Amino acid sequence: MPAEQLPLPEPPALDSPRLRLPDRVNPMQPTEVDAAFDHPDYFFEPWWPGARAVASAERGRVRLQVAGLADAEAAFPELAELPDQLAEDGVVLDGTLLVLDAEGRPDPELLRARLSGRQPHAGRAAYVAADLLWAAGEPITRRSFRIRRDWLEAILAPGDRITVGHGYPGDGTLVAEALARLGIEGLSARRLSARYRAGAAGDAWLRAPVSPAQPRPRPTLALILRLPLGAPQA
Repeated sequence: MPAEQLPLPEPPALDSPRLRLPDRVNPMQPTEVDAAFDHPDYFFEPWWPGARAVASAERGRVRLQVAGLADAEAAFPELAELPDQLAEDGVVLDGTLLVLDAEGRPDPELLRARLSGRQPHAGRAAYVAADLLWAAGEPITRRSFRIRRDWLEAILAPGDRITVGHGYPGDGTLVAEALARLGIEGLSARRLSARYRAGAAGDAWLRAPVSPAQPRPRPTLALILRLPLGAPQA
């Protein structure tokens, strides 16, 4: 357990004034780098083929912040179940919104159909959480990503529609090789010691391209989450 790990905060009462989440979040924006790399202070995971979304849960209500979409909650009503998977109230997540086809594969065309309103019920919505910005009605962006990630895994129970993304520390090139075999075209690298910052991330969050090994069918969400490799040795 990291030296800076602290107990999770106690959930406040429902009438607590702390349960006042921000209406909007200025999200952190990744820095593009040329290639995958290895580094012990970075956490590597897939760059999900979906839309960036900030999800807030407060008093049983879910709000979704998606760029260019005024009423994301109406476009993705399935994600209203998020509070049922959370161990506490007053939570803000940063992650990726996906739309899955009948086989459970992320489908960019179905996502665009939902976002545009052309097919409001196309596919099946899913959300992969990558970061935790508020917990128990309190901002935790000044904590390191390592701590935020630990808290995220502690409070969000995995489901078939909403889940925490999987990744590995240290071995970015190994993860990139696995993603290439799955046809995933990007790698996310978050510095474990970094705070969450609005706007440009600097070296706190990097995005590296991945060249697919060969054309192949799109993988299912469940397959991407598993990643066909063992956890790297510390």
